[in-house]
Formats: sequence, structure tokens, C-alpha cells
Amino acid sequence: MGAEFHGLLDEHAEGLRKPLYLQGQNGLAVELDGPALRVRQPERAAVFYPLARLARVLSKGGVRWTCDALLACAGAGVPVTFLDGDGEVRGYLFGPSSGEGGLYWRLRACLSHADGLRRYADWRRGMADHARRALEQQLRQAGVCPEPVLAWRGLTPVGPGAAVAAPDQAVWWRMRGLLAGISAQLLVEAGLGAAQLARLEPLDLVGDLAELLSWALAGPVLSAGRRPGEPGPDWGDDRALTGLVEGRREELFRFGRLLLGRLQQWLET
Repeated sequence: MGAEFHGLLDEHAEGLRKPLYLQGQNGLAVELDGPALRVRQPERAAVFYPLARLARVLSKGGVRWTCDALLACAGAGVPVTFLDGDGEVRGYLFGPSSGEGGLYWRLRACLSHADGLRRYADWRRGMADHARRALEQQLRQAGVCPEPVLAWRGLTPVGPGAAVAAPDQAVWWRMRGLLAGISAQLLVEAGLGAAQLARLEPLDLVGDLAELLSWALAGPVLSAGRRPGEPGPDWGDDRALTGLVEGRREELFRFGRLLLGRLQQWLET
């Protein structure tokens, strides 16, 4: 990867709150400075990010956080997703939610039944099957993968006119890490804070939602770089993956809200 980057990816994007991506290289440190996070790096000027403008934070690698900065994120309702140096999820920080919505209580009721985990797994599997069928149709219409064989999650495409090779498993896990940040923000929006998520164990709501969100990126990833003589994106570059996620941010949030709405409807039946 080239130069490290951290900051609000798109200052001109609509909306007040933006994501903050932190790359833990060269002694990157995050401290609290009044109502803002102060991001420091040796031999560089400190950069300040008001908490009121942050939607979520993705902290990759060895970022040094002070306790005050973490507590301030939790108090401001800014979820932090921690990724290791390879971009895989290692943990989350959630603060209190603004309330306990219907989804939380439906999930609690679901877990109180002997078949609750099975019902949740049925929803997750049903949503993945629906997304897979939609993707297969999309790829066939685009002439990328005319056979009903899906190349995703690190699998190699097969069949006549197959797409270029899908990203390897390491790239897929890094993409999933970025999507976990959106997943965390969606769950906070749905009224699921630290206390609620703790009471919903053993459900992995953040991870499961991130995995489902990845289907929204399968089309552009598998279709990229198919024109002769044109190299495809370098998915090994964090900027390319981050640009893909942020470029489809509105679509991902719509899909995520749809998934959570379908989950609540499923639990009500």
C-alpha cells in the first residue's frame, strides 16, 4: 500500500456526519481534545475531528487510543470498529443507544424460544439466497457470468464467459472489515447499543449484517476490469477498497436498513 491515510474520506458528501478511517502506522495516536478527537503522527501537524461530525470510526492496525478518546466516542454514539493490520475485524466499541426499538425486543423474544437461533439463522440464510439470486441475474444481464454459477467469497468463476477472478480471501476479509463499520452504524441507528448487543449474545449481528452487505458490492467487484486492455482496480490497495465502499455508501445503507426491516418482519411472523 502507498502512503498512509486518515481523515474524513469525502468532505463534500451530503450529510453532517462522516466516517473516519485510521491507519495504524508510524505512531498514529488518538486523544481527546475537548469535543474533538486529536489525531497525532510524529513529524506531522495534529488533525482535529469534532465528534459531532463523526458517523463511525474504523481503526486499523496499531492505532494508540487514549481511554478518554474511546469513552468520548462511546458517549457521542460514534461506533468504533477495530481491525488488525490485515483488515480483519478484531472488536467493536459501542456506546449507549438512543432507545430500545422494536427490533431489539423482537430479537430478545426470539432468543427466549428454544428454536430462536434457528429462526435467526433461517432469516440470514434466506437473505443471502435472495441476494445471490439477484446477483446472478445482474451478472447474466451484464454478460459477466451467464452460467448460474456465482463467483464470490474468494471462489474462482467457472463456465463460458466467466468473470475475471474474484478477490482472494484476504481481500474479501478486508472488505468485510470496512463493511462492519457501516453495519455498526446501522445497528446504532436501529437502537442497538452496547447494553442491548450484550443481551443479544450469542448473535453476531454486526458480523452477519456486514456479510450480507457484501453482496451489494459483488457486482462491481466481479465486473471490474473486464474490458480488454484495461486493468482492473487493485483491490490490494486500501484506498481502492475504501473508495468502493464509500462510493456505494447510500446503496449500502438502503440495503442495510432493508435487511433489518426484513429481520423485524420475519421475527413478527
